[in-house]
Amino acid sequence: MKKKIMAIAAVLVGAILAWLPTSRLSYASSHEIKQQKLIEAAKEEGVLNIIATWPPVEGKAIFEAFERAYPFIKIRQTIQSGREGFERIRAEFASGRRATDLINTSFYEVEAAGMLQPWKDWFEIFPDTRKRAVHRSLSAALEPPSVKGLMYRTDLVPRDLQPLTYAKLSDPRLSGGRIAFNFRQYDHYAHLYPKWSDEEIIRYAKEVLVPQKPKLCNGTTACMDMLVRGEMWALVILQSHQYFSRHLPRGIVNIAIAPDYAPVDEGKPIILLKNAPNSNAAKVFLYWQTSGGAQEIFGKLRGRADPYDANNVVGAWMKKHGAKMFDHPDSEREARSRELGAVVLRMLGLPVPKM
Repeated sequence: MKKKIMAIAAVLVGAILAWLPTSRLSYASSHEIKQQKLIEAAKEEGVLNIIATWPPVEGKAIFEAFERAYPFIKIRQTIQSGREGFERIRAEFASGRRATDLINTSFYEVEAAGMLQPWKDWFEIFPDTRKRAVHRSLSAALEPPSVKGLMYRTDLVPRDLQPLTYAKLSDPRLSGGRIAFNFRQYDHYAHLYPKWSDEEIIRYAKEVLVPQKPKLCNGTTACMDMLVRGEMWALVILQSHQYFSRHLPRGIVNIAIAPDYAPVDEGKPIILLKNAPNSNAAKVFLYWQTSGGAQEIFGKLRGRADPYDANNVVGAWMKKHGAKMFDHPDSEREARSRELGAVVLRMLGLPVPKM
Protein backbone atom coordinates (compact mmCIF):
# COMPACT_ATOMS: atom_id res chain seq x y z
CA MET A 1 0.00 0.00 0.00
CA LYS A 2 2.80 2.32 0.96
CA LYS A 3 4.59 1.62 -2.33
CA LYS A 4 1.38 2.26 -4.23
CA ILE A 5 0.88 5.61 -2.52
CA MET A 6 4.49 6.58 -3.24
CA ALA A 7 4.06 5.57 -6.88
CA ILE A 8 0.92 7.70 -7.18
CA ALA A 9 2.68 10.62 -5.49
CA ALA A 10 5.60 10.28 -7.90
CA VAL A 11 3.23 10.36 -10.85
CA LEU A 12 1.49 13.45 -9.47
CA VAL A 13 4.77 15.25 -8.77
CA GLY A 14 5.95 14.41 -12.27
CA ALA A 15 2.74 15.70 -13.74
CA ILE A 16 2.99 18.95 -11.76
CA LEU A 17 6.63 19.46 -12.76
CA ALA A 18 5.76 18.78 -16.37
CA TRP A 19 2.86 21.24 -16.18
CA LEU A 20 4.76 24.13 -14.60
CA PRO A 21 7.08 25.00 -17.49
CA THR A 22 4.18 24.53 -19.89
CA SER A 23 2.18 26.99 -17.81
CA ARG A 24 5.03 29.49 -17.80
CA LEU A 25 5.45 29.04 -21.54
CA SER A 26 1.74 29.47 -22.05
CA TYR A 27 1.77 32.77 -20.12
CA ALA A 28 4.91 34.01 -21.82
CA SER A 29 3.64 33.11 -25.26
CA SER A 30 0.30 34.73 -24.49
CA HIS A 31 1.66 38.27 -24.11
CA GLU A 32 4.38 37.68 -26.70
CA ILE A 33 1.78 36.65 -29.25
CA LYS A 34 -0.20 39.82 -28.48
CA GLN A 35 2.98 41.90 -28.81
CA GLN A 36 3.79 40.34 -32.18
CA LYS A 37 0.26 40.91 -33.42
CA LEU A 38 0.41 44.59 -32.42
CA ILE A 39 3.85 45.06 -33.96
CA GLU A 40 2.80 43.43 -37.24
CA ALA A 41 -0.20 45.76 -37.41
CA ALA A 42 2.11 48.72 -36.69
CA LYS A 43 4.40 47.59 -39.53
CA GLU A 44 1.47 47.77 -41.94
CA GLU A 45 0.74 51.35 -40.83
CA GLY A 46 4.41 52.28 -40.96
CA VAL A 47 3.94 55.86 -39.81
CA LEU A 48 3.01 57.85 -36.71
CA ASN A 49 1.82 61.48 -36.56
CA ILE A 50 2.41 63.35 -33.30
CA ILE A 51 1.83 66.94 -32.20
CA ALA A 52 4.48 67.89 -29.65
CA THR A 53 6.20 71.03 -28.42
CA TRP A 54 9.63 69.38 -28.40
CA PRO A 55 12.29 71.57 -30.06
CA PRO A 56 13.87 70.02 -33.19
CA VAL A 57 17.07 69.00 -31.40
CA GLU A 58 15.14 67.10 -28.71
CA GLY A 59 12.52 65.65 -31.05
CA LYS A 60 15.11 64.41 -33.54
CA ALA A 61 17.11 62.59 -30.87
CA ILE A 62 13.99 61.04 -29.30
CA PHE A 63 12.60 59.83 -32.61
CA GLU A 64 15.93 58.46 -33.77
CA ALA A 65 16.17 56.41 -30.56
CA PHE A 66 12.66 55.06 -31.15
CA GLU A 67 13.35 54.23 -34.79
CA ARG A 68 16.45 52.28 -33.81
CA ALA A 69 14.15 50.04 -31.76
CA TYR A 70 11.31 50.02 -34.30
CA PRO A 71 12.82 50.96 -37.69
CA PHE A 72 9.61 50.12 -39.55
CA ILE A 73 7.72 53.09 -38.00
CA LYS A 74 8.50 56.60 -39.24
CA ILE A 75 7.49 59.53 -37.07
CA ARG A 76 6.16 62.84 -38.35
CA GLN A 77 6.13 65.62 -35.73
CA THR A 78 4.12 68.82 -35.91
CA ILE A 79 5.54 71.44 -33.54
CA GLN A 80 2.68 73.37 -31.95
CA SER A 81 1.87 74.76 -28.54
CA GLY A 82 -0.60 72.90 -26.37
CA ARG A 83 -3.40 75.34 -27.19
CA GLU A 84 -2.73 75.32 -30.94
CA GLY A 85 -2.42 71.55 -30.95
CA PHE A 86 -5.70 71.13 -29.10
CA GLU A 87 -7.50 73.40 -31.55
CA ARG A 88 -6.05 71.43 -34.45
CA ILE A 89 -7.21 68.04 -33.19
CA ARG A 90 -10.61 69.50 -32.29
CA ALA A 91 -10.92 70.59 -35.92
CA GLU A 92 -9.88 67.10 -37.05
CA PHE A 93 -12.56 65.48 -34.91
CA ALA A 94 -15.20 67.94 -36.13
CA SER A 95 -14.38 67.44 -39.82
CA GLY A 96 -13.80 63.71 -39.68
CA ARG A 97 -10.49 64.15 -41.55
CA ARG A 98 -8.20 62.62 -38.96
CA ALA A 99 -4.42 62.82 -39.20
CA THR A 100 -3.03 63.00 -35.65
CA ASP A 101 -2.35 59.89 -33.55
CA LEU A 102 -0.67 61.32 -30.43
CA ILE A 103 -0.48 64.74 -28.82
CA ASN A 104 1.89 65.96 -26.12
CA THR A 105 -0.20 68.38 -24.08
CA SER A 106 -2.02 68.95 -20.81
CA PHE A 107 -4.51 66.20 -20.08
CA TYR A 108 -7.60 68.00 -18.85
CA GLU A 109 -8.98 69.57 -22.05
CA VAL A 110 -8.48 66.47 -24.18
CA GLU A 111 -10.24 64.35 -21.55
CA ALA A 112 -13.12 66.83 -21.18
CA ALA A 113 -13.60 66.87 -24.97
CA GLY A 114 -13.95 63.06 -25.08
CA MET A 115 -10.92 62.62 -27.33
CA LEU A 116 -9.09 59.97 -25.28
CA GLN A 117 -8.63 56.36 -26.33
CA PRO A 118 -8.04 54.06 -23.32
CA TRP A 119 -5.72 51.12 -23.93
CA LYS A 120 -7.20 48.54 -21.59
CA ASP A 121 -4.77 45.69 -22.27
CA TRP A 122 -1.60 47.79 -22.07
CA PHE A 123 -0.13 45.83 -19.15
CA GLU A 124 -1.27 42.48 -20.52
CA ILE A 125 0.59 43.01 -23.78
CA PHE A 126 3.63 44.68 -22.20
CA PRO A 127 3.89 43.49 -18.57
CA ASP A 128 7.38 45.02 -18.24
CA THR A 129 6.06 48.56 -18.71
CA ARG A 130 7.13 51.09 -16.07
CA LYS A 131 3.72 51.56 -14.54
CA ARG A 132 4.53 54.94 -12.96
CA ALA A 133 5.11 56.24 -16.48
CA VAL A 134 1.55 55.33 -17.54
CA HIS A 135 -1.28 57.78 -16.88
CA ARG A 136 -4.00 56.36 -14.63
CA SER A 137 -6.50 56.64 -17.49
CA LEU A 138 -4.49 54.09 -19.53
CA SER A 139 -4.62 56.55 -22.42
CA ALA A 140 -1.31 58.38 -22.08
CA ALA A 141 2.38 57.89 -21.37
CA LEU A 142 4.12 60.34 -19.06
CA GLU A 143 7.45 62.05 -19.54
CA PRO A 144 9.74 61.84 -16.50
CA PRO A 145 8.83 64.37 -13.78
CA SER A 146 10.01 67.96 -13.94
CA VAL A 147 10.75 70.42 -11.15
CA LYS A 148 8.85 73.67 -10.81
CA GLY A 149 9.97 76.67 -8.81
CA LEU A 150 10.33 80.44 -8.71
CA MET A 151 13.26 81.49 -10.94
CA TYR A 152 15.04 84.78 -10.29
CA ARG A 153 18.10 86.78 -11.29
CA THR A 154 20.49 86.98 -8.34
CA ASP A 155 22.24 90.02 -9.83
CA LEU A 156 18.97 91.99 -9.89
CA VAL A 157 17.78 91.19 -6.37
CA PRO A 158 19.02 92.97 -3.18
CA ARG A 159 21.64 90.87 -1.42
CA ASP A 160 19.74 90.75 1.86
CA LEU A 161 16.77 89.20 0.05
CA GLN A 162 18.83 86.27 -1.18
CA PRO A 163 18.26 83.44 -1.28
CA LEU A 164 14.84 84.64 -2.34
CA THR A 165 11.68 83.00 -1.04
CA TYR A 166 8.07 83.28 -2.12
CA ALA A 167 7.29 84.95 1.18
CA LYS A 168 9.69 87.80 0.38
CA LEU A 169 7.88 88.69 -2.84
CA SER A 170 5.71 91.00 -0.72
CA ASP A 171 8.75 93.10 0.28
CA PRO A 172 8.27 96.65 -1.16
CA ARG A 173 11.86 96.68 -2.40
CA LEU A 174 10.91 93.97 -4.88
CA SER A 175 7.96 95.85 -6.36
CA GLY A 176 7.88 97.80 -9.59
CA GLY A 177 6.62 95.40 -12.20
CA ARG A 178 9.80 93.36 -12.49
CA ILE A 179 8.05 90.08 -11.68
CA ALA A 180 6.63 88.11 -14.61
CA PHE A 181 3.46 86.07 -14.76
CA ASN A 182 3.19 83.39 -17.43
CA PHE A 183 -0.50 83.50 -18.32
CA ARG A 184 -0.18 80.42 -20.53
CA GLN A 185 0.29 78.42 -17.32
CA TYR A 186 -2.86 79.71 -15.65
CA ASP A 187 -4.41 76.23 -15.60
CA HIS A 188 -1.53 74.97 -13.47
CA TYR A 189 -1.61 77.86 -11.03
CA ALA A 190 -2.09 75.62 -8.01
CA HIS A 191 1.41 74.28 -8.64
CA LEU A 192 2.57 77.35 -6.75
CA TYR A 193 1.11 76.17 -3.46
CA PRO A 194 -0.77 72.90 -3.94
CA LYS A 195 -0.89 72.40 -0.17
CA TRP A 196 -2.62 75.75 0.39
CA SER A 197 -6.37 76.22 0.54
CA ASP A 198 -8.17 78.09 -2.24
CA GLU A 199 -8.54 81.07 0.09
CA GLU A 200 -4.80 81.18 0.79
CA ILE A 201 -3.96 81.13 -2.91
CA ILE A 202 -6.39 83.95 -3.67
CA ARG A 203 -5.07 85.95 -0.72
CA TYR A 204 -1.52 85.49 -2.01
CA ALA A 205 -2.51 86.70 -5.46
CA LYS A 206 -4.34 89.74 -4.08
CA GLU A 207 -1.69 90.78 -1.55
CA VAL A 208 1.51 89.85 -3.38
CA LEU A 209 1.06 89.43 -7.12
CA VAL A 210 -1.53 92.04 -8.10
CA PRO A 211 0.08 94.98 -6.23
CA GLN A 212 3.33 94.29 -8.08
CA LYS A 213 1.58 94.82 -11.43
CA PRO A 214 3.62 91.99 -12.91
CA LYS A 215 4.81 91.90 -16.48
CA LEU A 216 3.00 89.33 -18.57
CA CYS A 217 4.62 86.80 -20.84
CA ASN A 218 3.12 84.22 -23.15
CA GLY A 219 4.73 80.80 -22.92
CA THR A 220 7.77 79.33 -21.20
CA THR A 221 10.28 80.21 -23.92
CA ALA A 222 9.16 83.84 -24.15
CA CYS A 223 9.19 84.18 -20.36
CA MET A 224 12.66 82.68 -20.01
CA ASP A 225 14.04 84.91 -22.78
CA MET A 226 12.72 87.95 -20.91
CA LEU A 227 14.40 86.70 -17.75
CA VAL A 228 17.73 86.09 -19.48
CA ARG A 229 17.60 89.56 -21.10
CA GLY A 230 16.99 91.11 -17.68
CA GLU A 231 13.61 92.58 -18.63
CA MET A 232 12.31 91.18 -15.35
CA TRP A 233 14.05 89.57 -12.42
CA ALA A 234 11.66 86.76 -11.47
CA LEU A 235 9.14 84.31 -12.89
CA VAL A 236 6.41 83.40 -10.46
CA ILE A 237 5.85 79.94 -11.99
CA LEU A 238 8.23 78.06 -14.24
CA GLN A 239 9.12 74.59 -15.34
CA SER A 240 12.70 74.80 -14.20
CA HIS A 241 13.85 71.99 -16.47
CA GLN A 242 13.49 74.51 -19.31
CA TYR A 243 16.25 76.51 -17.70
CA PHE A 244 18.52 73.62 -16.81
CA SER A 245 18.27 71.90 -20.18
CA ARG A 246 18.32 74.87 -22.53
CA HIS A 247 19.61 78.01 -20.85
CA LEU A 248 22.40 76.74 -18.64
CA PRO A 249 24.59 76.03 -21.70
CA ARG A 250 24.34 79.73 -22.58
CA GLY A 251 26.52 80.48 -19.61
CA ILE A 252 23.83 82.30 -17.65
CA VAL A 253 24.82 81.47 -14.08
CA ASN A 254 23.08 84.21 -12.12
CA ILE A 255 19.65 82.60 -11.95
CA ALA A 256 18.49 80.63 -8.91
CA ILE A 257 15.39 78.84 -7.62
CA ALA A 258 13.35 80.01 -4.66
CA PRO A 259 14.42 77.77 -1.77
CA ASP A 260 11.12 77.50 0.06
CA TYR A 261 9.21 75.62 -2.59
CA ALA A 262 9.98 73.39 -5.58
CA PRO A 263 7.25 70.85 -6.33
CA VAL A 264 7.96 67.81 -8.46
CA ASP A 265 5.39 67.55 -11.21
CA GLU A 266 4.21 64.36 -12.83
CA GLY A 267 5.36 64.13 -16.44
CA LYS A 268 3.55 65.87 -19.25
CA PRO A 269 1.24 63.34 -20.97
CA ILE A 270 1.69 61.95 -24.48
CA ILE A 271 -1.94 61.18 -25.24
CA LEU A 272 -3.45 58.48 -27.45
CA LEU A 273 -6.34 60.00 -29.39
CA LYS A 274 -9.61 58.18 -29.91
CA ASN A 275 -9.75 56.26 -33.21
CA ALA A 276 -6.24 57.35 -34.13
CA PRO A 277 -5.49 56.66 -37.83
CA ASN A 278 -2.33 54.74 -36.89
CA SER A 279 -3.38 53.44 -33.49
CA ASN A 280 -1.11 50.39 -33.51
CA ALA A 281 2.02 52.41 -34.28
CA ALA A 282 0.91 54.91 -31.61
CA LYS A 283 0.59 52.13 -29.02
CA VAL A 284 4.06 50.83 -29.86
CA PHE A 285 5.45 54.34 -29.31
CA LEU A 286 3.59 54.70 -26.01
CA TYR A 287 4.96 51.39 -24.79
CA TRP A 288 8.49 52.32 -25.84
CA GLN A 289 8.18 55.68 -24.10
CA THR A 290 7.22 53.99 -20.82
CA SER A 291 10.18 51.61 -20.94
CA GLY A 292 13.19 52.23 -18.72
CA GLY A 293 15.56 53.11 -21.54
CA ALA A 294 13.21 55.63 -23.12
CA GLN A 295 12.48 57.27 -19.76
CA GLU A 296 16.22 57.82 -19.34
CA ILE A 297 16.41 59.31 -22.83
CA PHE A 298 13.56 61.71 -22.09
CA GLY A 299 15.14 62.63 -18.77
CA LYS A 300 18.42 63.47 -20.44
CA LEU A 301 17.14 65.22 -23.56
CA ARG A 302 14.30 67.11 -21.89
CA GLY A 303 16.41 68.21 -18.94
CA ARG A 304 14.18 66.41 -16.44
CA ALA A 305 16.86 65.00 -14.21
CA ASP A 306 16.08 63.48 -10.81
CA PRO A 307 15.74 66.43 -8.40
CA TYR A 308 16.68 64.19 -5.48
CA ASP A 309 20.06 63.24 -7.00
CA ALA A 310 22.73 65.81 -6.14
CA ASN A 311 25.01 64.31 -8.80
CA ASN A 312 23.07 65.95 -11.66
CA VAL A 313 22.64 69.65 -12.37
CA VAL A 314 18.99 69.84 -11.25
CA GLY A 315 19.55 67.94 -8.00
CA ALA A 316 22.70 69.94 -7.25
CA TRP A 317 20.83 73.24 -7.57
CA MET A 318 17.93 71.94 -5.50
CA LYS A 319 20.35 71.02 -2.74
CA LYS A 320 22.33 74.25 -3.01
CA HIS A 321 19.26 76.46 -2.63
CA GLY A 322 17.57 74.34 0.03
CA ALA A 323 14.41 73.69 -1.96
CA LYS A 324 11.62 71.77 -0.29
CA MET A 325 10.24 69.28 -2.78
CA PHE A 326 7.20 67.08 -2.84
CA ASP A 327 5.09 65.20 -5.38
CA HIS A 328 1.41 65.71 -6.02
CA PRO A 329 -0.78 63.76 -8.46
CA ASP A 330 -2.73 65.42 -11.25
CA SER A 331 -5.98 64.02 -9.87
CA GLU A 332 -5.72 66.53 -6.99
CA ARG A 333 -4.94 69.45 -9.24
CA GLU A 334 -6.40 69.72 -12.72
CA ALA A 335 -9.93 71.09 -12.33
CA ARG A 336 -9.14 73.06 -9.18
CA SER A 337 -6.07 74.64 -10.78
CA ARG A 338 -8.09 75.74 -13.78
CA GLU A 339 -10.71 77.42 -11.60
CA LEU A 340 -8.11 79.18 -9.45
CA GLY A 341 -6.14 80.20 -12.50
CA ALA A 342 -9.19 81.86 -14.01
CA VAL A 343 -9.68 83.88 -10.81
CA VAL A 344 -6.04 85.00 -10.82
CA LEU A 345 -6.20 85.98 -14.50
CA ARG A 346 -9.20 88.20 -13.81
CA MET A 347 -7.36 89.83 -10.92
CA LEU A 348 -4.45 90.58 -13.23
CA GLY A 349 -6.82 92.09 -15.80
CA LEU A 350 -6.35 89.26 -18.31
CA PRO A 351 -9.09 87.56 -20.32
CA VAL A 352 -9.70 83.93 -19.42
CA PRO A 353 -9.18 81.70 -22.47
CA LYS A 354 -12.21 79.67 -23.50
CA MET A 355 -12.13 76.01 -22.54
